Parts: sequence; structure tokens; C-alpha cells
Amino acid sequence: MSELTLLAIRPHPDDESSGTGGILARYAQRGVRVGVLTCTLGEEGEINDPDLDPVEAQPRLGQIREQELRAACGILGVSELRLLGYRDSGMAGTPANNHPAAFCNAPLDEAAGRIASVIRELRPRVIITENERGTYGHPDHVRCHYAAVRGAELAASATYVDSSAPWQVDRLYALEMVTEGAARVRQMLIDEHLDLGWFAEREPSGEGVPRGINSADADAAVDVSAYAGTMRQALAAHRTQIAPDSFLLTWPLRIFTEMFRTAYFRRLLPSTPEPQKHDLLEGLSPRPGEAFSD
Repeated sequence: MSELTLLAIRPHPDDESSGTGGILARYAQRGVRVGVLTCTLGEEGEINDPDLDPVEAQPRLGQIREQELRAACGILGVSELRLLGYRDSGMAGTPANNHPAAFCNAPLDEAAGRIASVIRELRPRVIITENERGTYGHPDHVRCHYAAVRGAELAASATYVDSSAPWQVDRLYALEMVTEGAARVRQMLIDEHLDLGWFAEREPSGEGVPRGINSADADAAVDVSAYAGTMRQALAAHRTQIAPDSFLLTWPLRIFTEMFRTAYFRRLLPSTPEPQKHDLLEGLSPRPGEAFSD
């Protein structure tokens, strides 16, 4: 008997928590088998952990971030973690983009084939991944989008041969940013004389906040407010990337919750229009031999 599975395909350790932590915790606590496939080990990340010597830790940052990833996944309730092992490509325009092992330089069908094998192994009904812009243009986020989309296609294709049988995912979603409430959150921080974080150099009107899509244009808008505390605990496990005094960890929980209360997605597959959903599993029926928890 197989289990209903949701799989998140993300580029770096900490992405599973920062963009999809609420979603993963929501479905894990609902009894859904939750998986994470991380494409790189984040070797180009920061070292904000006060207990580490940056010079000593830098050569083994990928190993450290893998440990952080495993800890965060445990907090979120992720039961299946897979690593592709590509090298972090770094921010756009940096020398790391040219590293031969960088994810952004991997042939698309090579990376997609490896993703397809994980999809066939885990047999997810729903996949969530990056949008085609990578939200803020990071080469690994962009590459992750295209590799995940191609990977889902290969996984379903009878002409793509590996050790597993083809598997057709029911739904493939791209994570999207919606910033319609950004000005409200910024004002809450100002009123309470708190660290403005991402809003420090942006206008009260919300001008300058990176734009994604309008909430009405999302194919799915899922309330994850009940899982904001779990999401923040998972973020705190990424000690190299998130300093103890980061606003992500010091904002009052009610403001953190307001910032991350809804997870928005655009559906890539299937492409047929449907009314906006508030549950990524809404309308799915069990397949033969599949356990379906609710």
C-alpha cells in the first residue's frame, strides 16, 4: 500500500523552510507523506552561526548545510529527503556561476533525469517547485524550475527508461510571491519600533518590494498560519544562513504569521483552468493501492 505524497523540489538547504515550510508542516501534520528534493548543498551561502569560525567552516559549508537541512526537515515532519548534490551556483553575476559543477551549468536533461528518478521512486501526487523567474532571479532557482518541469515530463514518459515504472504527477505547482499586504506588515513593524528586515529600504506604499503575482491570480492560496511557529523553528535550524538576531527569528510571532500566513501557487500541470483552490490536494481521489489520509 503506497501513501499519498507531496514533494517539494527546491534549490538550496533552507529553501524548504523559507518558502515552503508552512506548506510542508501543514501536510505532514495532516498525515500526508511529505518529501523534499534539494538540488544543491548551498556551498556559496553565508556563515552567520556565531559558534563557527567562517574561515575554518567555509570549505565544509556544504556538509554543514546538509546537517542543518536534515534538522529542519525533522522539525517540519518531512519523511523523505533526497539530495541531487549539484554545486551551488551563487548569485547571478558572481564567479561561482562559472564553476563546472554548478547546478546552473548542468545539462537540463541530465538534471531532469535525476529528478525524474526521484519522482518515480516517491510517486508524488503533487509537486511544488520554483517559478520560471526564480522569484528573485537566482540561477539555481531558475534552473530548479526548468529541471523540475522537465523531470515531471520525463517521469511520466514511457520512452524515458530507468529502473522504475513511469509515474504521472497529478499537479505541479510553482511557488509564487504575493506582496499585496507588504505595506500593512511594514506599518505594523514601524508602529512597534521593530527591525524592518526586508522592508528597511522600501517605501511605506510598498514600492520597491519585489513583485510576484496578485493574490487573485494564484491557482492555489493555502492558509498556513497555524504552522508559522513550526516554520520559524525550521528556519532557526539553518544557523549558517539565519543569524540568531535575524528579524525572521525576532519578530513577534503574530507579525511573522501575518507575513507568511498564506502560501500562493500557480499551477503548471495540468494547464486547464480551474477555480482557485485552498488545498493542494483538493479533489484528488485515491489511486489503486494508495492509502489516503485526511
